[in-house]
Amino acid sequence: MAVTALERRLVALEAASGGDEGCGRCRGLLITVRDCMSGEFHSARWNGEAISEEELAEREVAKECPECGRSLDDWAVIKLGSRPEPRF
Repeated sequence: MAVTALERRLVALEAASGGDEGCGRCRGLLITVRDCMSGEFHSARWNGEAISEEELAEREVAKECPECGRSLDDWAVIKLGSRPEPRF
């Protein structure tokens, strides 16, 4: 699988911020696709591998990695697209 520009940027960001912490379960790229209008779940991928909505929910509420104990409070979030602003 080809490395995307977003994945290359993530690697550079992790390296620049001392990203040696963590394990394969808590380091990497999470892509979540939801409907912009309804917020309905469509799909999710962790480091290129599909994950279920249940697995995504577990990752979103976790405060600490269950494998290595790394704190997950400081996730970097990049949002592409959003709900349209209401017009009055």
